[in-house]
Amino acid sequence: PDSCPEYIQQNITDSVSCSDILITNPDAISGYYNLTITNGSTISVYCDMEGSNCGGEGGWTRIAFINMSEPGTTCPTGLTEEQYDNTRLCGLNYTVLDGTYDPVCNSTFFSTYGLNYSKVCGQVRGYQYGFAEGLDRYHDYGYSLSDPYLTGVSITYDDNPLKHIWSYVCGLSETGYYDYVNCPCNIGNYLSPPFFIDNDYYCESGFYDAYDPYGNLFSFNDTLWDGQQCNGDEST
Repeated sequence: PDSCPEYIQQNITDSVSCSDILITNPDAISGYYNLTITNGSTISVYCDMEGSNCGGEGGWTRIAFINMSEPGTTCPTGLTEEQYDNTRLCGLNYTVLDGTYDPVCNSTFFSTYGLNYSKVCGQVRGYQYGFAEGLDRYHDYGYSLSDPYLTGVSITYDDNPLKHIWSYVCGLSETGYYDYVNCPCNIGNYLSPPFFIDNDYYCESGFYDAYDPYGNLFSFNDTLWDGQQCNGDEST
């Protein structure tokens, strides 16, 4: 076709959610729709009506979408844009103490527009850079959910108290030489994930051998958290 119907603006201003639209019209297609939120104002949001990345269940309201490979895309507030080998990325603002990186939490906030929700679906993709500590900060220092307890991405909601949704963890390597910084699910790893994330996490490393990551290296050949290239002790 000459046009992409998934990007056509749909003027359905009496709906309060994407799932509401899909219930009313089971043939609704993915695209931008006008929704009336709780304060009476109208907002334009993208609705995923097919749910191809969410188990085939449609009616999802997009809260955030960042693809740094698309021209004009910028990193959200709290993250810093970096460029390596013509690849644009969003990363952390590290501080350096005594020649080593001091762990930090850089937070970014995405509004739910005041919509009520009971499920969250999403994907995060990243690349390992140098030495990754997995969940070691939790085991060594007892860090909590509001601390830099992992190398990776922590998805949370609310703030009083902070509640956990999902953790994307980056382990040091796919082999088991350094269990304390590798993924908890690696063969032979005796460490358990923090109680506050339980089993709501996905862990992967971008490097096969523990000796490879030392230095300023990116794992461009093994994208994190995509379910691919899980080798060595990570294979199960």
